Amino acid sequence: MRVREKKRVVLALLLIVPLLFLIGGISSYVNGSEGRKIPKVGPVRINPHPASLEGKTVLLRWNGKYNGDKFLSRVGELIAQHVKKVKVIKMWEMDKGTAAVSKNGEVRS
Repeated sequence: MRVREKKRVVLALLLIVPLLFLIGGISSYVNGSEGRKIPKVGPVRINPHPASLEGKTVLLRWNGKYNGDKFLSRVGELIAQHVKKVKVIKMWEMDKGTAAVSKNGEVRS
């Protein structure tokens, strides 16, 4: 695979994966328990994606899941390797309160 193709694959993954999480999160929210009043969510309009991440700032936010910080760190490394002039911020390193995991692997609130 050439460098240009690798960049396209990385960008495609960076655009598709968050979309899948967004769709899954909305459907699980709407299909919750019948005992509670749950607001229905209408059609979601996605903001247009930039043509390139060059010169942009990318914020990575860890949700506290096991090894998620390691995964996101690697994603940040790959972004920095493949995109010129990109700034990658790891939110969990800037603000420890955004994701914390106890010694037994459970997420603390």
